[in-house]
Amino acid sequence: MSFAASSGARIAYVAEATFGTTPATPAFKVFRTTGGGPRTSKTTITSDEIRADRNVPDESMVGMDVAGAYPFEFSYGTFDDMLDGALMGAWASDVLKNGVTPKSFTFEETLELGATDSFSRFSGCMVNTFSLSVSAREKVTGSIGLMGQKEELDTAVIEDATYTAANAEPILSASGNIASLAVASLDPAPKLRSVSFEVNNDLRTRPVVGSLYSEEFGLGRCNVTGTLNAYFGSNALYQAVLDHGGGALSFTIGKDAGKKYTFLFPKIVFLNGERQVGGNSDDVMVNIPFRAVYDAAEACSIKITRAVA
Repeated sequence: MSFAASSGARIAYVAEATFGTTPATPAFKVFRTTGGGPRTSKTTITSDEIRADRNVPDESMVGMDVAGAYPFEFSYGTFDDMLDGALMGAWASDVLKNGVTPKSFTFEETLELGATDSFSRFSGCMVNTFSLSVSAREKVTGSIGLMGQKEELDTAVIEDATYTAANAEPILSASGNIASLAVASLDPAPKLRSVSFEVNNDLRTRPVVGSLYSEEFGLGRCNVTGTLNAYFGSNALYQAVLDHGGGALSFTIGKDAGKKYTFLFPKIVFLNGERQVGGNSDDVMVNIPFRAVYDAAEACSIKITRAVA
């Protein structure tokens, strides 16, 4: 008997035209990830019926849900579909803003078992969260949190399915691939040790009578939050925190001209930040959570531009 190894796993996805329905002849795209992924969670109920012999008479399954996250190392052109799914917008002239149009995918995990492979297909997957983290002297990393309707197992590929290989774009780092950082119109811009953000769609299941599975997920608000961790070099940044200030936050990620992204949060509000004085071997830092709110001029809370020179 052969045993599956994680190093031989293939992850692929395809967009769905109808929620929860994998296309008949799917054109899968191989997905770049460092592990993780969605998993099925069963909901069960225990009978409370009284028996003279004190035994539990039954444990019934009443629901099945799929949820999980794929961590990743950020590279150009790799996660455009997932960004689209997270923001529920549409790329137009290489610009994406948060919108209101939900998108769903089927994810397929293939495990090599020798003569017969194992396929897990998670249909009705929507992007609940998308996060990105930029830390000094580290790779740019992130995570895509999914909610799915159901998981189905198979031992063969879907008939006439195709698989497009993932791109080979290099992994990007915070050291040499971040530029044009601007924080709330502060001049000079503060020196950051890290910046991170998360888009959270606050999806919710919609269980119905007669089915183990949720209907298409309900949508919450597009919550865009993040954190700045900056070296303390003057009062300016921390004063903005005390004033409940903010402004625009933007930075560009990429290595080559035409293969860069600019992330713009046109209106952020500083939350409960603090100046942190450590020990004798520590720098004084300012740690600032923030929330991106609607900006009337850009008509969004977050705007991503790709193919930046």
